[in-house]
Amino acid sequence: MEVDSADSRHAAVLKRKATDSINEILSFGQSSSSSQKRTKKTPLHKIRDVEAYKKIIKTYKAPTWFGCAVSPRDLADYGWECVKKDCVKCVECEELLCTSLPNICKVSFNVYNSRLQEIHDQLSSAHRSTCKLRTGAPPIRFTEPTSKEIMSGIQSRLSDSKSIEDDDFVVHIPSDVNLPKLEGISDQLMYVAALGWHVTKPRRGTLMFGCDYCARELAIRCGNSFDPIHKHERWCPRIDMDEHGEPSWQSDISIVLNTKNRVSHRVSKPHLSGEVNS
Repeated sequence: MEVDSADSRHAAVLKRKATDSINEILSFGQSSSSSQKRTKKTPLHKIRDVEAYKKIIKTYKAPTWFGCAVSPRDLADYGWECVKKDCVKCVECEELLCTSLPNICKVSFNVYNSRLQEIHDQLSSAHRSTCKLRTGAPPIRFTEPTSKEIMSGIQSRLSDSKSIEDDDFVVHIPSDVNLPKLEGISDQLMYVAALGWHVTKPRRGTLMFGCDYCARELAIRCGNSFDPIHKHERWCPRIDMDEHGEPSWQSDISIVLNTKNRVSHRVSKPHLSGEVNS
């Protein structure tokens, strides 16, 4: 077992190196998981269907998906859903694309990278020529959401959390993070919901965390700790960084808090002017 574990770790390291190498030579201009796509160069008339993205992402689960150097997010950006092992299908034109890669332990980096680049190229070319998804999707966060939209999403994720007690799980909230307040909602629940997680208690003593943006589902025993940032898939949109290095979840919180501050300022302003006049 120790030998198998060591071999698995070695293969993982090789895959990571190969992926890093291919990322340097591949252009991800059409992928919303790249920093290039998250710019204002995207045509204004294209609006991302986030619900369609979430539906596709949910297909990338075991036993049909065991991971690949091509991320599910890149595949979903072009409308590819997982239908069976090493095979994805376009939800629009229904063409199939093979995503199998050679064993990194048995081939050279050049061979592995060549196949990886081929799959990236086929994200577009494998569609039918008339398929509307062959050009890729615009970024998920094309425009900044409003405070109302953000809070609506958070409240939706909190809808199944009413039975969860404060001591059911432990989460570390950074000291520099300020959170919106909702009556009856603890800071730790607000924090995980802002990070894209919905929490349920399917049975006594167990909590289930799920993210619709990366389809990650994790079960923990009540009383244990949970890391809402690092438990996301590395490509999850909820932990995307903007041009200033701020993750999208933190930008959302800032929008909500800044909106509340502006409203409070407008409400208090007439009162202050009245005091001056008197």
